Amino acid sequence: MEYLSNALKAVFKEQDGDEVLFCADMLPKCSQYNRGEIPRPDTEMNESQIQYLLRKVNSYNTLDQESMVGQVVISEWMEPLKAHKELKFFDQSVFNMLLHFACKTIYLKNNDPVCHYSKLLRWHNVSNLFGEDTFTTVYAASLDIVNRSKREFFDWPAYIDHDNKELNALFKNRMSDLHMHLKGSSYNFDMSWLSIMNNITSMEDVFTEVYNLRKTYGWDKDLYAKMYRACAIRLYLASRTGLLLEKDRLTFAQLSNIIDDKKYYANKVIASSKKIDESAKRQLLESHSLEFLLSKAKETSKHFENRSDYQDLDYIRIPHYNKDNIRSVLSSERELMYKVFKLLLEGCDDYKDISSLFYAYLCYKIKFRNSVLQLNTTVGFYNFTLFEEVKDKFIVKNYKKYLYKAAIESFLINGKERYLETRIVPDTTEDRIAEKIKEIVESIDKKFRFNFSIIFHFIKSRDERNDKEYRHKELREDIKKRAFAIYKFRNNAKYLGIGSEDYALAGYVVGIDAANSEIYCRPEVFAQAFRFLKNHNVKNNGRQRPNDLNITYHVGEDFFDIADGLRAVEEAMIYFNLKNGDRLGHCLVLGTDVRKYYTMRYNTICCTKQVLLDNMAWLHHKCKRLFGFTSLCYYLEGIFNQYFYEVYQGQIYQDGKINYELLDDPDVKKDINDYYQSWVLRGNNPKFASDREKSDDELEQEWDNYAENHEYGIKIADFNVNALELFDQYHKNDVIERGAEAVAFTIKESYVEDFYKLLEAIQEQLLKEIEKKRISIECNPTSNYKIGEMSSYDEHPILKFYNSGLNTPYPKHDIAVSINTDDQGVFSTSLEREYSLIALAMEKNQTEGFKNSPRRIIDWLDKIRQMSVEQQFDNDIFNYK
Repeated sequence: MEYLSNALKAVFKEQDGDEVLFCADMLPKCSQYNRGEIPRPDTEMNESQIQYLLRKVNSYNTLDQESMVGQVVISEWMEPLKAHKELKFFDQSVFNMLLHFACKTIYLKNNDPVCHYSKLLRWHNVSNLFGEDTFTTVYAASLDIVNRSKREFFDWPAYIDHDNKELNALFKNRMSDLHMHLKGSSYNFDMSWLSIMNNITSMEDVFTEVYNLRKTYGWDKDLYAKMYRACAIRLYLASRTGLLLEKDRLTFAQLSNIIDDKKYYANKVIASSKKIDESAKRQLLESHSLEFLLSKAKETSKHFENRSDYQDLDYIRIPHYNKDNIRSVLSSERELMYKVFKLLLEGCDDYKDISSLFYAYLCYKIKFRNSVLQLNTTVGFYNFTLFEEVKDKFIVKNYKKYLYKAAIESFLINGKERYLETRIVPDTTEDRIAEKIKEIVESIDKKFRFNFSIIFHFIKSRDERNDKEYRHKELREDIKKRAFAIYKFRNNAKYLGIGSEDYALAGYVVGIDAANSEIYCRPEVFAQAFRFLKNHNVKNNGRQRPNDLNITYHVGEDFFDIADGLRAVEEAMIYFNLKNGDRLGHCLVLGTDVRKYYTMRYNTICCTKQVLLDNMAWLHHKCKRLFGFTSLCYYLEGIFNQYFYEVYQGQIYQDGKINYELLDDPDVKKDINDYYQSWVLRGNNPKFASDREKSDDELEQEWDNYAENHEYGIKIADFNVNALELFDQYHKNDVIERGAEAVAFTIKESYVEDFYKLLEAIQEQLLKEIEKKRISIECNPTSNYKIGEMSSYDEHPILKFYNSGLNTPYPKHDIAVSINTDDQGVFSTSLEREYSLIALAMEKNQTEGFKNSPRRIIDWLDKIRQMSVEQQFDNDIFNYK
C-alpha cells in the first residue's frame, strides 16, 4: 500500500487546481501552451504526467521505478477494482484511487465509517494529508449506490473510530486529556475552510498578511486567487447537486465568468460604476460577482426549516440529528462531497465538467490543508510554530465562538465520565481574564461545564534586549503583570461564586504552565511567578476548586542538544520546587537515544557560547556526582575555561589568547564550581541580592517573598561570594552579548564514548528523581512524533518513563504518565487515536526478545488511563475508583 499512498500524494497533493482547470479548458487561454494536446488530468492522465508528479513527492530513486508506478496508476488504480463488487467505481478516473485506498482501510459499521484497526497507522498518516472526509465520503457514496440507500446524516466523529473491541471497551471508562491547547484543539482546518468558502471576498488582506509572515517558507503568493476559484467551484457544485434553492443556484456560465475574472473583484468595479443604471448593474453582479452570489445564498440559509444550531457557518444546509451536537459543524461539507461523488458515480450529462471541477476543488482544498497544518516531515519546534501561528488566522470573528465548543465538547460527548484540562494564555487584567473564561464556559453546553478545567500558560519568547538591564526584562515584567492579574482574579469574590453567579469562574483555573519554543527562554524566567502563584492562598474560598494552583511546564521538547535539554528539565525541577502532584510536559529529551542523536550530527554541537559554557559546568558537576573525578572532568573543565574567559572575562581572553597576568588576579579568578553554584541561583529574581526599595503594597510584598528560592540546596549557594558575583555578571549586557555568539563545538573523539555514557547516566538519574518525587509526565504521541526525532510511534519515550508489566530493553521505571492530544486540531487526532496509535505501533514493531502480547499492551494502556485520572489537577469532578 506504500506505492498507492505515494501515488495519492502525487496526484492529489502535488497537483495544482489551476493546472486541472487549465487542462479542462476552464481557465483563459495561455499562448505558451497548446491546450488541445493536454489531456484532462482527472480521466486522461498519462504516464509522463504521473512521473512528473511522483518526482515532486520524491519517493522513488529511479526513472524506471517512476515509470512503472505511473503505468500501475493508469492501468490499475485509476480503473475499477473488480474484486470489490459491493462498491460502485468510476470509469477511468483519479477518484478511483481514493476508493482503492478507502476499501483497503475502512468500512461502514452502524452506518458510520470505521477503520480496520490493523490499517490505522496507514490510515492516520495518509488521511492526515488529504483529510479523512476525502475518503469517507467517496466510500459512503459508492456503497450507498450499490445498496440503494440514501444517507441523511453526516456527523460521524471528526477522526473516525476503529474496530479493536478491547481498546474500544477501554475508551468507555473514565478518560482524561490533561494536555490540550484550546485554540489548536478544535476543528481548525474544517472551520478555516468553511470560513474561507463563505467569506472569501473579505479575506484578501488575511492571505496577504500570512504570505508576508510565511513567504520565506514556501507560502504560495497566489493562494488567495486559488481559494477564490475554489469558492466559486464550491458554489457551483452545491447548485449542481441540489444543495441550494433554485433561485440561489449558480450556472456554469456564471462560474466561467468568475473564473475568467483575473482581478477577482468584478463586484467592486461594477458596484462603483456610475455609467450603468441599477438594473444593468444588478444583472452584471449576478453574472460576475462571487460576493453578490454568496450573499444571496447566505441570506437564504437564514430561513431554512429545521435549522441546525450551527447553520450560520455555511450557506449549505447543515443536516443534523435531533441532538444536533458539535459534530454537525462537519456535516455540510461532507454532504457536498458525498453528493458530488454520488453524482459522478451514477453518471450525468456534464460528467467531464463536474469531474474536472471537483478534482480542481479537492486539489485546492488539499493544498490549503497542507499550508496550514503541520503535515511535512521537518522536525523541531520552530517548524511547528510556522503552522501553529496560522491555526486560526482564516477563521472570521463570528465563527470563533465555535472553536471553544468544538475543542471541548468533541471530546466530552464521547463518554459520561470524561475530563480535560485545556490551556489558554492569561490576560493582563483580572476582568479580561474573567471575560475570556466566561466566553469559554458559556459556549459549552451546561451538562459539560464541570467536566473541564483551565490551565493558564505563559508564552516563552526570545530576549529582544530592548531594555538591557537584565535578561528577559520585558518578558519578566509581562509575566509579573499577568501573575498579578491571576492573583486578583482568584481573590475576587464575584469570580468565586460567592455572589449571584451561577458558576464560579475562578474555580475553573487549576494550574499554570509556560509554552512555546524553549531554546531561547529558560525556566529561570518564570521561576518567581510560578512560586508566587503556586503558594498564594485564596482568601475568600467560596466555591473555589481547588484552593492551590498546580504546576506543569513544557520542557525537554526542543533543545540545542541533549545536554541542554536535560539541564532545562533539572532547572524546572529546581527553580519551581516541583513536588508530588506537579507535572512536566513532553520531556522527550529524557528518552532520546543519545548515541543516535549525536552520531547523526557527527558529534558536533551548534549552540551559543553561553549554552555551551553552562552545559560544560553542569556536566562537570554531574560527572563528579555520578562517576567521580574522571578524565572527562578535566576535558569538560578545559572547554569551560576557554569559553568562560571569552564570555565572562573578555579582558583576559583577547585575540584568541589568555593574558595570564590578569588571570592570576584574585579579583577575577573564578572556578567551575563557583560557576555551577551561580547556575543554581538563576531561579532567583535578577535583583534578589541587591538593595531593593521596600513597597507598601501588600501584593508587591508577597511577590518579593518569592524573589529568592528558599529551598535548602539553593540557599547554600547564597554564601558563595564568587557565585553571587557571577550571578550578577550573568545579567550584564556585555556578558549577554558575548554569550549570544554562535559556536560549533565537536566532541573530541577520545572522549565521545565517555560523553555518551555520562548523558545516558544523567537521563537515568533524572528519571529516578522524577519517579522519587512523584512528578508526572504528560506525553503527546502525535505531537512528539511530529516535533521530535522518532521514526515511529513505538519509539516514543513513554516506554522508558513507564514500562511496568511490559517486556522492554529499557531500565524499569514507574513514573506516572498520561497520554494526551496537545493540539488535536493541528495534528488531526483524538485521545482515542493517540492511545490506539501507540498500541498498534507496539504490536507491529516488536523487539526480538522483548515481545508483548496485544492483551498485555492494552493492560499497560489501561494503567496509563487510570494514572491520567489520578494526575488531574482538579480531583473533585468524579468519585474515583
